[in-house]
Amino acid sequence: MKVTKKTIYQVEDFDLRFKPADDDNIIIEKTDKGFEVKYLTYDEFNDNPFDNQDGMGKFYHWKDNGKDELEKYCEYLGYDIDTREKIGKENPLAVKIDKYEHSGISYSIAGEGMQCQFDTSHSWAVWFPDKCALDEIMTYKTKETQRKRALEIAKEACELFNNWANGECFCIVKETFDHNRESIDYDTVGGYYGRESAERALKTDI
Repeated sequence: MKVTKKTIYQVEDFDLRFKPADDDNIIIEKTDKGFEVKYLTYDEFNDNPFDNQDGMGKFYHWKDNGKDELEKYCEYLGYDIDTREKIGKENPLAVKIDKYEHSGISYSIAGEGMQCQFDTSHSWAVWFPDKCALDEIMTYKTKETQRKRALEIAKEACELFNNWANGECFCIVKETFDHNRESIDYDTVGGYYGRESAERALKTDI
C-alpha cells in the first residue's frame, strides 16, 4: 500500500492547495458558481530575473563569478585586470554597486545603501546596461540625462536583485469553489519579485 502525505491549508472553511504567504492578502469573493479565493504564495521555483528579463542591465562582479565577469568589471571601470590599478576612464554608464551581507544580501548604488565597516563590500560589482536598456538610455539627448537614467535603472535592478536573492518571490493563486466550498479548479501565475509588486498584481492580474 502506498501512503502519501497531503497538507491542507484551511482559511474560513476553504481548503487551499498552497500555503498562503500571509493572512493579510487573502481575497474571498462570491461568484455565480460559488467563491473565488485569491492569495499569494512563495514561489520556490523562481528563475534569476536577469536571465530572462531584458532592459534591467546586468551586474558584473570582481570575484567569485569567473574571468569573463572580471574582465567586464575592469573594462567598464577602467581597471587593470591584474593589478586593479586605474589605467583608463570609467564608462559613464557604468554604476558601481556595493554589497551589504548580514543575514541576507542587499545591493545598492555605491554609497547609498547600508555602510558597515565589516559587512559592506564597496564596489563589489558594476552594473551596466544591456542592449535594451542602452537603447532606452540613448534616447536621452545629453550625457547628464543619460547618466541619470542609467542610475535610475541600476537602482531598479538592485531592488529586483535584492528581492530575488532574499526569497521575496511570489506566485499569485486563484482557487474556485462551489457553494459548498468544495474545490473546483485553480490557476497560478508566477514571476513576481517583491511583496508590493505581488500585492498589486493580486488585485489585477488573475
